[in-house]
Amino acid sequence: MGQSLYHALRKPMEGQVSMKDITITPLQTMDQYHTCERLQQIIWRSDPVEVIPAHLLITAQRHGGLVLGAFDATGKMIGCLFGFAGRVASDNPATAGGPLWQHCSHFMGVVQEWRGRGVGYRLKCAQREWALSRGFELVTWTYDPLEAANGVLNLGKLGAICRCYLRDFYGEIADGLNIGLPSDRFEVAWWVGSARVRERIERGWQRPRLDDLLQEGAIILNAGRPRADGWLEPGETQEPEGKQLLVEIPSRIQALKAADMDLALAWRLSVREACEAAFAAGYTACDVVRAEVDGKRRVYYLLRHEA
Repeated sequence: MGQSLYHALRKPMEGQVSMKDITITPLQTMDQYHTCERLQQIIWRSDPVEVIPAHLLITAQRHGGLVLGAFDATGKMIGCLFGFAGRVASDNPATAGGPLWQHCSHFMGVVQEWRGRGVGYRLKCAQREWALSRGFELVTWTYDPLEAANGVLNLGKLGAICRCYLRDFYGEIADGLNIGLPSDRFEVAWWVGSARVRERIERGWQRPRLDDLLQEGAIILNAGRPRADGWLEPGETQEPEGKQLLVEIPSRIQALKAADMDLALAWRLSVREACEAAFAAGYTACDVVRAEVDGKRRVYYLLRHEA
């Protein structure tokens, strides 16, 4: 784990702070592990009982796991990441034919005031470098597919893919981010040494354009329809067909939950139906599309029917 982790990203992307302002390093002191506990509560707005405790993080890191911290120029921890070794899940089509063992990434989060500045991306790049140095081909993790920013990071900037939809995977979660909806999750596969991932990391994310995809014949499975109150409601789910599909998600799920939990649930069920149908038909979620349509921000997953 040494200095190489500090150089997981050679140049900052637009809107990011320079590398000299952020340090990414494995946690080493008891104070750092306890700070990681507190950050989990702050980032996920959770009760202490939901936190991965310091003693488990310490044990995991000693025996082959990874606990990273992101620190600002003053030495304050502003983000954290935790992962461990585990067997590949047998029911994830995106990992079929791969290795028996993988690195399981359990959480990664950044405090609110530092989001959107590339800290999470740098934590994941450091994790990738660490995984490659230890012979891991595959890193997997779960995330809420309704969280658009997470989709942009995971499938867009990092180049992970998904063909595994997990219904209500964690049961009821009472933290501030998850309360109120079934805990459906994407389980992504990040093939850290693949040409796809190397290109995303080394050359940057080339954002797909909605107009181009529609001209190429992409079908929107659940196109949103405007309501009188300004929100969008999901349309009836179409049958998946063709080479490319789009699945719409809310652009701001947390704001939608605060405004109308019933509508947020309707989007949860719509995305569940569309993604399960597409994955069963052999499609893979591989990117995220953001666009302005009639003055409204729209977000879609791009799915392709290919190896």
